[in-house]
Amino acid sequence: MNCRVCGARAEGEFCEMHAESCENLQRNYEAWKKSMGLSWADYLREIQKNIYAGIWVKEVAQCLLSSNPPKEGNSPVEASNI
Repeated sequence: MNCRVCGARAEGEFCEMHAESCENLQRNYEAWKKSMGLSWADYLREIQKNIYAGIWVKEVAQCLLSSNPPKEGNSPVEASNI
């Protein structure tokens, strides 16, 4: 199997680095949601614009938004199918 983002060899949907980035996105979403009232889709869009976010996490956010556009009420796991 290959990574959905970079095409590198992967055991799941993402290579090791992109999988870790996806886990970080999911782990940190609740804090952003509580603080800013963001939906999962809005959170991913904010991550893409955040100058402090790394390239790996921005690539995962883009992949999740473009391959399976989340509905506003979806949780991170439902939206990303991970």
